[in-house]
Amino acid sequence: MNELQIIKLENTDISRWDFSMLKAKLQSRLEYYSSLVYTDANIKDAKGDRADLNKVKKAIEDARKAFKAKCLEPYEALEPKIKELVEMVEQQRVTIDTTVKDYEQRKKDEKERAVREYYDRKAVVLGALAEPLYPKLFDKKWCNASTARPAYEQGILEAINSAAVHIDVIRSLASPFVDTLLDVYVDTLSLEKVMAKKDELEQAAQRASISFTPMPETASPPSVPEEKEQSDDSICMKIFATGNQLEQLTDFMKAIGVRYEML
Repeated sequence: MNELQIIKLENTDISRWDFSMLKAKLQSRLEYYSSLVYTDANIKDAKGDRADLNKVKKAIEDARKAFKAKCLEPYEALEPKIKELVEMVEQQRVTIDTTVKDYEQRKKDEKERAVREYYDRKAVVLGALAEPLYPKLFDKKWCNASTARPAYEQGILEAINSAAVHIDVIRSLASPFVDTLLDVYVDTLSLEKVMAKKDELEQAAQRASISFTPMPETASPPSVPEEKEQSDDSICMKIFATGNQLEQLTDFMKAIGVRYEML
């Protein structure tokens, strides 16, 4: 590796190196090394060659780092002064930004209150489902500054009307599991998933040989009986069931009006 004379270039300006010449010499010498075969018998030679290559690598890297540091000297001298200017601007920018964001948040909160008030006035057709349905029907674009009042009011009415139609469809099924089906709708806003749940419950009831008296069709929500104190002939049971079985069981109990408590 001596003929490369890279070690001798350690203290020279890397910008004055003849890279074409150095690359050619490196390629030639490295091809020589690649043709060597090292065995246990000449492992000493392998160690020596490795040391030579380490020296060459270090010489090149040291020259690169020194040249980089030299190039960065002018920048490093200016960097603290530049950062000081940026920090001066940033302090004032943050102050103004806080004011702007506070204003925008207050306007957004005001818009959200207006949206909710309008929803509450129009959602009476949804009955007791209006409250749990609000987060599902809510569209965040209603609160955008660019959304005018007529636009968000129209969006709210469309969402409420769509939900009301779906709820009427579910109740018209006259299913004994109507409460469960409405819960599924509130969670998903999907009639497809409601129908899938209806089929699942009916099939489970059929497998268990459970029959229900069909409920009369009605568009009005069923009245909820007042909760009574547990009578003397009430029965306490310990039930062992999988999660799916327990879910179906509670659906059945709701369908036949059984009061239950999860302990």
